[in-house]
Amino acid sequence: MLKRRLITGPLLSIALIALIFFDDRIGGITCDCGTTFQPGLLIALLAMLAAPLAALEFNTMAKNARIRCSVPMLILSLEAWIVAIYCMPSSLASTTAIALLASIAVGSFALSVICLSRGKDLRGVIAGSTFTVATAAYVAMGFGLLLLIRRDHSAWWIFGIIATVKMCDTGAFFVGCNIGKHKMIPWVSPAKSWEGLVGGLITASLAAVGLAALNNFYLPSEPEITLEYAAFLGILFGALGQIGDLLISVFKRDSGVKDASSVLPGLGGILDVLDSLLLVSAVAYWLLPK
Repeated sequence: MLKRRLITGPLLSIALIALIFFDDRIGGITCDCGTTFQPGLLIALLAMLAAPLAALEFNTMAKNARIRCSVPMLILSLEAWIVAIYCMPSSLASTTAIALLASIAVGSFALSVICLSRGKDLRGVIAGSTFTVATAAYVAMGFGLLLLIRRDHSAWWIFGIIATVKMCDTGAFFVGCNIGKHKMIPWVSPAKSWEGLVGGLITASLAAVGLAALNNFYLPSEPEITLEYAAFLGILFGALGQIGDLLISVFKRDSGVKDASSVLPGLGGILDVLDSLLLVSAVAYWLLPK
């Protein structure tokens, strides 16, 4: 398990750095037809590629929990929200943007009911439709907020958010494995300990301070982040990341699965990687300096 994690983790990190580098170089694109693509095109494409895998993992949990889930509608909802958030121009009126996202939610729910009602079996239609739309919204909106942050900042800020959260995961893992004795919430995540949490938060805070120093030196066009504020954000992002991890763990415990899937050896599935980022993005959007 640890050996696979030590292989998969660095490979994913290298791939992420390469994607962030090219996304930052590309920025906004205007094609020959006059269409302007918002900054974050590669990040949006990554989200769209990950969406079907996340949908299949949610479907596995739904089946184990005896919830009927419409996989096609789950995928369609995820893609629709991601595309809508990425493509919405910054000049779009807030009421229009809300109406667009609300229309996707209403349409997704109605189509999910229709899809699950096929075959004349109406048992679990309400629960299945709610599960389909709610899980799609949680993942897509969380990722969408990262795309909104990308509009205002360098792609390296997205890397900074991810790195801070994942450093907390890494610190919590190694500290918990070595000195973790007091279980935090064993009925949700048996491996997590209070010692690991403290170690993870310290690691995240130090990582955030280091990243802020790099930002202030190498990205002069970006807002400066004081080291004290960075330390605070590191602790906050780390804590929220752990809560986000626990939220998906509740789903997995409810459905009786250990990992969402095994698509990433040593790490689990796509949701096992994304879970700690989704809640953080909602807070990072408001707290990061514009």
